[in-house]
Amino acid sequence: MARKCVVTGKGTISGNNVSHSHLKTRRTWKINLIKKRIFLEDENRWVTVRISTRALRTLKKKGIKAAIKDNGESLKALAPKKYVGIQKKAV
Repeated sequence: MARKCVVTGKGTISGNNVSHSHLKTRRTWKINLIKKRIFLEDENRWVTVRISTRALRTLKKKGIKAAIKDNGESLKALAPKKYVGIQKKAV
């Protein structure tokens, strides 16, 4: 699974470490991801997503619909409904 936020689409970026003598070596900056359960009111279900902490702050401020709409995504991209309605068999 890629280190990528499902709401904003942000991921790992790369650049240079620059020393005092201006020698440049390649490095990466990883995004701060957490696993979070979010309740979708329209579909009346919980989804677990990997979201960046910055996007989580945006969700708390704007709401999930507005945050996803601002980034050009849809709720289907956030969490597909393929497991909704499947019951586990009793053993």
